[in-house]
Amino acid sequence: MRFEIATASLLASTAAAWSDSSPFVLFSTSELPYTFPKTTQLRSKSQVLEATRDVLASCPTDHYVLISQPDVHASDLRHPTTGKCLSPELCKGATGASVRGGFNIAEVVSGSSSGGEGVDRSELDAYIREACAGRKSEGGVVVEHYDLTALPADNDARSAQLAQNDQKIGSILADAVKDSTVIYFSPRHHEEEQTYEYDDSSASLQMELRRRTGDVVIGSRAAGDGSGAPLFVKYQFFTPGIFMGLISTLIMLAILYVGLSAVSSLQVSYGAFDKEMGPAAQKKNN
Repeated sequence: MRFEIATASLLASTAAAWSDSSPFVLFSTSELPYTFPKTTQLRSKSQVLEATRDVLASCPTDHYVLISQPDVHASDLRHPTTGKCLSPELCKGATGASVRGGFNIAEVVSGSSSGGEGVDRSELDAYIREACAGRKSEGGVVVEHYDLTALPADNDARSAQLAQNDQKIGSILADAVKDSTVIYFSPRHHEEEQTYEYDDSSASLQMELRRRTGDVVIGSRAAGDGSGAPLFVKYQFFTPGIFMGLISTLIMLAILYVGLSAVSSLQVSYGAFDKEMGPAAQKKNN
């Protein structure tokens, strides 16, 4: 059965955002089990190595080609938007008529928080030699290693180097024998660490800002202290509430005074309360 690679399979563009990940492609002229579904495009390094060990356990071929291209991401091999293959020789070799099995993973992550080394060539070589240790053939098992140039960080230079490496991949695959298994992987390339000098100017600027802030706070406290000011300047006694209360009290007292004055001004003669001289007695006499 021919090993078909769909648009969602070989280094799919939907998984191009991991900066510490790398693609992994394995294809062979012998039939191999599909270790991962075609939609699986994110796996850890340990999972990929375990699947590779299972695939190589039967030593499917006598010839193995290990192609190492450092610092490659999924977006380098397939355009994130259009899905176009940017490494045509690799895609052509992986989908050739003689290919009968294999698998590929777009994003292989190390699975650790400290970054990753990617898939190591020595591990793959050890797996192959261990699986094919008892293989008896005329020429024995042949393992070829090809180390391509790492891709630079600059976009233009990166594209140019990728195209140059792809031409080399085409030559390698063209020279490969019919009975072969090809493993393409991308280890991490160590770059020189940049040393940054500490600039002390920021610290001095912070100290200056703190000093100025302290001066402003102290000045505002000193301005609002008022310990030597007069009593009615330092404290506010006559508030609007107190003023309204006093006015209301004065009005109530004035009303009470007028009422008491009116009541006290009433005069009634003593004779009005005498039975003989009162109004009732006068009506009786009449």
